[in-house]
Amino acid sequence: MESKKDGIRKLNRVRSHVDRADMVIITALSERMALVRDIGEIKKKFRIPVVSENRDKQVMKRILMTGNAHGLDKGFIEEVYLSVLNEAKRIQNKIVKGR
Repeated sequence: MESKKDGIRKLNRVRSHVDRADMVIITALSERMALVRDIGEIKKKFRIPVVSENRDKQVMKRILMTGNAHGLDKGFIEEVYLSVLNEAKRIQNKIVKGR
């Protein structure tokens, strides 16, 4: 029979995997936002509007399909990606407006 101590060791091992997954998420978000800055510079140079409803819909559709394939809740994915897309627009607007 396993002891509570064994359970705590197992819990800590799993938590270390969660910590690594968190680092992957943060690294991916950082990379995405660097690319968003590049996109903002291109949009500024060529006077392309920051907001593209069609692109947002394409991204959300693709992300929802991928999330669904991984068994993730649709509402959760929408909430997370709306935040990501809103941050991307904020960054691009800042670049385009020269702030």
